Amino acid sequence: MYCSIVIVTFNSRSTIGDCLAPLVKMPHAEIIVVDNDSKDETALLIAQDFPSISLMTLSDNIGFGRACNIGVAASSGAFVFFLNPDAVAAPHAITMLCEFLERHPMAGVAGGRMLDPLGQPLQSMGDRPTLLSLVMDKPLGLLAKAIAPRGIVRRILGNLSRKFRLSSAPEKVAWVSGAALCCRRSTWEVIGGFDENFFLYYEDVDLCLRAAQAGWEVWHEPNAIVSHQSGASFGGNLDFQKRVYFTNQQYFFRKHCRPISAFFLTLFQKVYSHFKLYRHLANDRIGPSV
Repeated sequence: MYCSIVIVTFNSRSTIGDCLAPLVKMPHAEIIVVDNDSKDETALLIAQDFPSISLMTLSDNIGFGRACNIGVAASSGAFVFFLNPDAVAAPHAITMLCEFLERHPMAGVAGGRMLDPLGQPLQSMGDRPTLLSLVMDKPLGLLAKAIAPRGIVRRILGNLSRKFRLSSAPEKVAWVSGAALCCRRSTWEVIGGFDENFFLYYEDVDLCLRAAQAGWEVWHEPNAIVSHQSGASFGGNLDFQKRVYFTNQQYFFRKHCRPISAFFLTLFQKVYSHFKLYRHLANDRIGPSV
């Protein structure tokens, strides 16, 4: 196989049909869905409506990264494309990322540009996380959305934080989003796949950093566009979603940053949780399109 498409589902019945429909006739590709013990008959829908897809059903929700590793172990493609079940990727977007890796021998990971269902840009890539970048993320986000959706101020914001850059050409980045991430199989084998200590969130950032440490490049290809309805599996439970996010963020900082940064991150998270600031500020939307 040229490309293996790995999708991990959890209570994804409302979105998985739209996700799979464009992919089932993609040539030289295999689709592997790993269901994390969904309770909404996601697996039944897939088995009935998409019988040609390889479906693996688990007896427990073991997390995104671990389930992805199981899916990759059952795959055979030269490239592996990870796609969230609440995302829609046209076959040509997936092929574009695979071909980009094929043309750039040092590129181990590539990701596309994600848009929400209304066509507005979502965070698709970023710089290496630091405590300062997290503190500045929300004020910069407000600027990007409220007073600087375009023009010179937006370009300044993009230079301060790559998260807010709306590039028109491929560029090297620190990481790309795991919601639509393409990885060279040889890179995957060298770095050992996703770190299974991440249940959900930050496993993509960690994967990209480890790929870079192993000598590979990470690229963002903005012309490969993916529509993403982020957070659909949480059913609107923002408090639970943010607790999971914070837990994995803490693990990432303990793994990749100095102990003092991890300590202050914990304090920072407590302030955000106490005042529930994330209800208004914490999402991955980065403002209107230019």
